[in-house]
Amino acid sequence: MKALYFEKMGDPQSVLLLKQFDKPTPQANQVIVKLLGSPINPSDFFFIGGSYRIKPELPQIAGLEGAGIIESTGPGVNLPVGTLVSFFSRNAWAEYVALSKDDVLVLPNDFPVDKASQFALNPITAWGLLERADLKAGDWLLITAGNSVVSKLIIQIAKIRGIKVIATVRDDKNTATLTSYGAHVINVNKDNLIEYVQQITEGKGARVALDAVGGQTGSDVLKCLQSGGRLIIYSRLSPDPIQLYSADVLYKNISINGFGIRAYLESKTAEQKAGIINSLVTIIGDPEFKMEVAASFPLDNYQEAIKTAVEAKKEGKVLLKF
Repeated sequence: MKALYFEKMGDPQSVLLLKQFDKPTPQANQVIVKLLGSPINPSDFFFIGGSYRIKPELPQIAGLEGAGIIESTGPGVNLPVGTLVSFFSRNAWAEYVALSKDDVLVLPNDFPVDKASQFALNPITAWGLLERADLKAGDWLLITAGNSVVSKLIIQIAKIRGIKVIATVRDDKNTATLTSYGAHVINVNKDNLIEYVQQITEGKGARVALDAVGGQTGSDVLKCLQSGGRLIIYSRLSPDPIQLYSADVLYKNISINGFGIRAYLESKTAEQKAGIINSLVTIIGDPEFKMEVAASFPLDNYQEAIKTAVEAKKEGKVLLKF
């Protein structure tokens, strides 16, 4: 089988290589999945560079998420061959991958492949963040990195629930799209975030903020929260730290928490996970629900795919197709 791998950590455009590997065979409690698609996520770049919480075991096949068809199973697996599954696990940028039966999310066989390829990470992250936010209809939610896939999912799910969303961006290329999804959008490179939030919420402030940026934006977000508000940090796009002033937190009784998808899923029972998946299948499977794909490339064209994903000039995910 063909697979993209790296022998040393570094810039994906420099260290990734394509070669033939032996096709895996299923062990006990494993399935072999024939890949259909895999997204190129920021976490993939962190993983290849060695700065992600999951560390490579060199030489390492790249890729952490994908979808495909179960081709064969090992002892102890009762999933049928031909089942469409999504997964978040190592070795995704290959034509075949061996996975624990516990690591695959079973999807309807007619579920759109482009959405299935992106199902295991961002949609569940968006669902988990909204669960932790614990907002009701009419509440204000502030999210940073509004152009990200996670943010677009949050905006659409929040709209279904009647939650009002303010989204920050650094350019206006997707403002019309985010507005159509239901968000109030502010370009923080042009306007003052704190003043905007006060104006749009009529002085109330946001009840919860979901921050993926940090740095100056994260610092400003703290000042946008209402009394008793909460800041949930789930990514670190800026290399700069959040400047935290004790008075902002103390006098408004603000709480700050982190969110990681693995810890979130580990806190769930099998029945709870199944309920989340079923809910997301219904919501995301709706043709009106958007999960944009900017471009798709075969594995042989991986350099162009990586370059397109790095430049991020197109709206939506870049997919590797198999």
